[in-house]
Amino acid sequence: MTATRPAPPTTTDAGIPVESDEHSLTIGPDGPILLHDHYLIEQMAAFNRERVPERQPHAKGSGTFGRFEVTQDVSAFTKAAVFAPGTTTETVIRFSTVAGERGSPDTWRDPRGWALKLYTTEGNYDIVGNNTPVFFIRDPLKFGHFITSQKRRADSNLRDQTCSGTSGHSHRSPRTRSPT
Repeated sequence: MTATRPAPPTTTDAGIPVESDEHSLTIGPDGPILLHDHYLIEQMAAFNRERVPERQPHAKGSGTFGRFEVTQDVSAFTKAAVFAPGTTTETVIRFSTVAGERGSPDTWRDPRGWALKLYTTEGNYDIVGNNTPVFFIRDPLKFGHFITSQKRRADSNLRDQTCSGTSGHSHRSPRTRSPT
C-alpha cells in the first residue's frame, strides 16, 4: 500500500500559504468581499495582465459604430442626459464569443457577449452582457480560473478536458470575518 502525501498548500507569490484558494475573504457568509484579501487582488492582477492573444476572453468578435437616438420621452425613468427626448449619441457596439479563437467556427457552443459604448455629454456609458441566463460566478476569485479553463493550455496549445489549467483546488470552507 502506498501512502499518499497531502497536496502542498497554495501560496501567494511571496510564498505565504493561502487559507483558501476557492473563496474570497468576506464579511459573513453572504457579506461583501474585502479588498484587503491579498490573494484575491494578486490573482485578479495576474489575470488582468495576461496578454497572450489566443487566451484573451472575447478576442473573436466584430462591431460597428452608429448613433443612438431617443424618440420617446423616458424622463420619468431617468435623469441621464443621454436619454433626454431628441438626444442623439454616437455609439459603438461589439458582439463576441467568450472562448472563440482564431479559426474557430462560429457554430461552436460558446457563450456570446456584447458591449455597447455610448459617448455621452456626461462621459462614456458602457453596458455589457453575456447570453447566460444567470451569471454563475459570485466570487471574483473564480472568474479568472473559469476563463482560463475555457482556453488552450499555454504549455501545449491543447484544450484541457480536466480544466487542470486552473490553480489547485482545496475543499476548505469559505473565508469569512464576523461583522464588527
